[in-house]
Amino acid sequence: MIFLLLHLFNWLKYQMVYYILGAFAIIDDLQNRENNKFEIEKKRGKVAVITGGARGIGLEVVKKLLSCEMHVIIGCRNVKVGESVLQQLALSNMSFEVYSLDLKSFSSVKNFAQRVLSKYSCIDVLVNNAGVMFVPYEICENGFEAHWTVNYLSHFLLIKLLQPVLKQKVKNGNNARIVNVTSCAYKVSPPIDFNKLNDKDSYLSYAAYAKSKLAQLIMTKYLSKILEDSHIRVIAVHPGIVDTEIFNGTFLKLAFPWILKHLCKSSEEGSRTIAYACVSNTLDCSDYYTNCQPALCIPYADNVDVQEKLYSTSIKFVKKYL
Repeated sequence: MIFLLLHLFNWLKYQMVYYILGAFAIIDDLQNRENNKFEIEKKRGKVAVITGGARGIGLEVVKKLLSCEMHVIIGCRNVKVGESVLQQLALSNMSFEVYSLDLKSFSSVKNFAQRVLSKYSCIDVLVNNAGVMFVPYEICENGFEAHWTVNYLSHFLLIKLLQPVLKQKVKNGNNARIVNVTSCAYKVSPPIDFNKLNDKDSYLSYAAYAKSKLAQLIMTKYLSKILEDSHIRVIAVHPGIVDTEIFNGTFLKLAFPWILKHLCKSSEEGSRTIAYACVSNTLDCSDYYTNCQPALCIPYADNVDVQEKLYSTSIKFVKKYL
């Protein structure tokens, strides 16, 4: 009984903190609406890879990259659906491919990467966009919880697998970019307990989502440092509070659907900072952006010991597939 009461208390606590954080984030989005701008910059001949680019924010990012005349490789679970969606876009001279990718499976991530590597000697941009939010407890194919697998660990593996062709782009005289789509929800996460990544008994979807986004930001900052000499930019982006399908099933969406529609960003607005990080020639040295501007992070994300622990642990988890 005590455990159940404690679990209920934690659930209510996360509910409250999320709504408070979301309210402040929406206010920030509204205040910085004029700064959230993306301008098309022609990047003909450039190649971008994006996960989850067949719907929502990812699709809007793909539209922008295609408008920049980039060749875009989209990784998604249903190739036929992805191809159908892209073929319906009213854009001229589109150049894209859709490959199968299931981020719940490291084997699928490796197969996707191998297909890219077999066809391209260099890529310019990798956008780690796909994700899950507030899903029920699930252990994925490789033994890790779904939020941790999809939002963080599979993208970490993809970065490591595609790193050689990103470095090749640097050798050709152009900087490559890795853009990780994170969330301000990372602020809700407690410090990462590496011994309880799959703990079912205390599982809360709100906590699991926040933890995966915190890991994504921490790894962005660490890779930004260790890849600095390679001139590969690694950037994390908070797209803002966006009304997408990822909110389906949440209390707010079920009880007050009009709130998200009228207060939150559209998918197009949410995609602007991501696309900005991909192609803009005016980026400064920041590794975290929101509303097309540099943003500050909590100090924990800059803790060197935590960064190194996360990196070494992640390498151990995916070593078999490298």
